[in-house]
Amino acid sequence: MSRRLPIVVLYGSPFERGRQHGSLFSSPIRVAVNSLREKVGQAGWSAAEKVAGASWTYLQSHQPQIVAEIEGIAAGAGFSPLEIYCLNGFEFFDEPAAKGCTSVAVSTSAGAVVGQNWDAPVGTEEQLVLISYCERGLQCTMVTSPGTLGWVGFNSCGFAFVTNDLMMDRSATGIPSLVARRLIIRQRRVGDAIAVLRSIDHMGGRCYLFGDETGSVGGVEISPKAGVVSLEGPAIVHTNHPLTAPVLPHENVDVAAAVYPSSQARLLALNRLRPLLDGKAGVQRALSDTSGAPDAICKSFSVSEPTQTAFSFVFDCRSMEAALSIGRPAANAYHDYAAGNPIRRHADVRSA
Repeated sequence: MSRRLPIVVLYGSPFERGRQHGSLFSSPIRVAVNSLREKVGQAGWSAAEKVAGASWTYLQSHQPQIVAEIEGIAAGAGFSPLEIYCLNGFEFFDEPAAKGCTSVAVSTSAGAVVGQNWDAPVGTEEQLVLISYCERGLQCTMVTSPGTLGWVGFNSCGFAFVTNDLMMDRSATGIPSLVARRLIIRQRRVGDAIAVLRSIDHMGGRCYLFGDETGSVGGVEISPKAGVVSLEGPAIVHTNHPLTAPVLPHENVDVAAAVYPSSQARLLALNRLRPLLDGKAGVQRALSDTSGAPDAICKSFSVSEPTQTAFSFVFDCRSMEAALSIGRPAANAYHDYAAGNPIRRHADVRSA
């Protein structure tokens, strides 16, 4: 039987929620930080800390609640805030992170649906958890790796977002994507999320897709030089290369081809499957497609791109219900989680 994600419900102030997170996951956080330091070496870590330090100063001035949460994670896990911030900022490092994605946002007669396959190194799925907390009157729930602010998520207002990595130009100033995602998850409508992204400075390339309870969908591509460029349409599909004219010239084509050689094939497959994108079940079928494997929407490991789908996420904005498959959805069932109360259908729940 396919496994479900454990759910952790955090309570209290941003610092207290962070402290609970850090304490509960201190061992995997220690493994993650130490593994990252070993991977990049002392010189790489020192260089990243310098970039992170400038971004941290910016964050302290603009987002004190997120600063407090990171400080809480650090206190709970026994690290400095800057070490935890480095874990949350792959933009601080020269080497790109190998996490590809295939994403969909579609508006149908039954409402908006957003979905994503998140590809990562084999075994990454073993550390994933759903973290749920209340902020500004919203119950926010995110798929999270220990020590991070979260990858994708949904809230109790029927809003959800997914996101894809893009190999673009870079900036030494601004905030990393994981911080931007925490700003996005606070929103109630697609237009609000896009406005938030336009209001902040971004360190790297990214695509975000959104859906909300009204049935609206939308998206953006981001390049530090080109800015935030809108994606529109009743059905938006995306992988790991830019599609809009203002952003395309800023892609690092060689790096993108080396890190995400399957991106074009996955996008072609999604476009062929557009007739399936008629609701939650159709999006799940599309994300389970293995045509062209290993370079498929439901990706499997290959030597040229050593990642596979670690989780698949689909959110029906009208019913406010998420479906999650841990591992490749072609081989693992989706399980449902209610947005207003994700513990309602789940037995493995821990309150920190």
